[in-house]
Amino acid sequence: MLVPTLVTALVLDFLLGDPQWKGHPVRLVGVLAEKLEPPCRSLPVSASSQGGVFVFLVLLCTLAPVALAMEVAGALPLGWLLAGGVLYFALGGTSLAREVASVETHLRAGDLEGAKERLGFLVSREVDPMTEEDASAAALETLSENFGDAACATLLYAALGGPVLAWLHRTVNTLDAMVGYRNPKYAEFGRAAAKLDDLLNLLPARAAALALAAASPLVGGSFLPVWEGTRRDAPRDESPNSGWPMAALAYALGVTLGGRNRYFGLWEENPLMGDGPRPVPEDLQRGLTLYWGAYAGASFAALGLGALMSL
Repeated sequence: MLVPTLVTALVLDFLLGDPQWKGHPVRLVGVLAEKLEPPCRSLPVSASSQGGVFVFLVLLCTLAPVALAMEVAGALPLGWLLAGGVLYFALGGTSLAREVASVETHLRAGDLEGAKERLGFLVSREVDPMTEEDASAAALETLSENFGDAACATLLYAALGGPVLAWLHRTVNTLDAMVGYRNPKYAEFGRAAAKLDDLLNLLPARAAALALAAASPLVGGSFLPVWEGTRRDAPRDESPNSGWPMAALAYALGVTLGGRNRYFGLWEENPLMGDGPRPVPEDLQRGLTLYWGAYAGASFAALGLGALMSL
């Protein structure tokens, strides 16, 4: 049932994207997390322990209904349709591309303010100080990083363990996006979510970099130089994972990503990835071409892995 489940989820994602429903499961995970944070913070233990309990409870409440749905699917003649639908809501590949394409449309029209408004929904950095080059770089950086999180990781874990394992990753990734910050409020409480997200993304981030390097000929790149540059630059990033797809995308496009950004009122100097000029709006279309090629490659790889796991 694993391969038909993957095919169903991929077809739905390619055709429909991620529906913007108030009752979307990922949004419900966010609502659940918001409800559970205050009582977890009131526990008479350290802030890091509170965060560990918080992650455990959110995972328990999220994965229990997913596991139940899989049990029901296993008992139905066409249960792979239900399983594929459950997995589909964990995939965010097409919607990510659409959001970045919206930023590109605004930039190509000379509407920097509109582009920054769209970016505000995608990135945690402050968008107000951004120039046109900054906005182009931010869009490409979020495209690369979320390719690993919202596409490759979901596909990999689905191929290894079906929708339950995929949703485990998706839930942890959502929690990291909510509480995994190094500011006074979340430095300790969000530690468990951040560390678990780092662990779960170790393999997917590198798989995403491989997929981007393999697809680089679509935009004039070559696998070996892209991969060699990625291996050289990616470890410079403070995150054990984010640098891999970002460096691969930068080398594939021949641009430089990273650098200085403002987060929560403070400027941070991030390592540079790539060896070309700073990106311009025209590079976003090339980035999307690369993204779609890599997403297609990752999808076929997941189907192959799923077939092997089903033997």
